[in-house]
Amino acid sequence: MTTRANLYHYDVKNCYYFKGTKDENGNISFDGASGVSLPGLRSLDVSAEGDTTKIRADGRDYIVVVSNDGYTGTATFVKISDQFKRDCLNEVIDQATGMQYENADAEPNPFALVGEFKGDSENIRFVFFNCTASRPNVKGENKDNMKEPDEEELNFTASPLPLTVSDGNEGTVDINVVRGAIKKSDNATTWGAWFTTLQLPGTAPTADGEDGDDGEGGDDTTTTDTTTTTNP
Repeated sequence: MTTRANLYHYDVKNCYYFKGTKDENGNISFDGASGVSLPGLRSLDVSAEGDTTKIRADGRDYIVVVSNDGYTGTATFVKISDQFKRDCLNEVIDQATGMQYENADAEPNPFALVGEFKGDSENIRFVFFNCTASRPNVKGENKDNMKEPDEEELNFTASPLPLTVSDGNEGTVDINVVRGAIKKSDNATTWGAWFTTLQLPGTAPTADGEDGDDGEGGDDTTTTDTTTTTNP
C-alpha cells in the first residue's frame, strides 16, 4: 500500500543531538556517539545560507551559480539542558564547588542536531549534520501573578560535512552533506535508528530489532555500522 504524500507538516518534537569530535586536521567523527535528548523544544527557525551569482550574456542569465553554505538557525527551548552545555559548549563542573561554569578559552564541539516534524500523512525526521552552537543568552522576567517559564534560545550554524561515499559502481565520490530527512515509508530501518545512532549517507544501518513505534520516536534498537567522516 502506497503512503499518501504529506501536504504539510506542523509541530516539532523529539529533539536529540549527537556529540562529535574534531581532530587537529579538522576531521569530524561521530564514532560511538549516542543520541542525547534535548527536551522542551518550542520552535525551530532555520535559514539557508549561500549566494546566487548571475552572469549576463546573450541578453539573458547565461550562467547562474548558487552556493550552499549551510544554514543558520535558532532553536527555542523551555530550558537548554546542562548536559548539552557540557557536551557541546564545553562548560565544566568544578570539582571543588560543584558549580558548572563556562571557560572563555574553550572551543565548542561539533554536533549533529536531529528531530521530527508531524506530517498530515506521516511524520518527518530530520538531521543537520555539522552544527556549532553559540552561547545562549541569559534572561529572566518578573510576571504579574504568573508562573510562566522563561525561554532560552540556542543559535547554531549547520555547515557542510565532508563525506566519502560509494558512487554506485566500484569507486567513491566526495560529497558535502548539510541536511537530511526521512519518512518511515522511505526506509523503516533508517527511520527506526534515527535517534540512537547518527545516520550518514553511504552507511547502511543494520537492524537489531524491528521498529514498532508510531513515530513518537527515540527508543528504537537499530544501529549503524560506522559514523566516521573525513575532511578531504
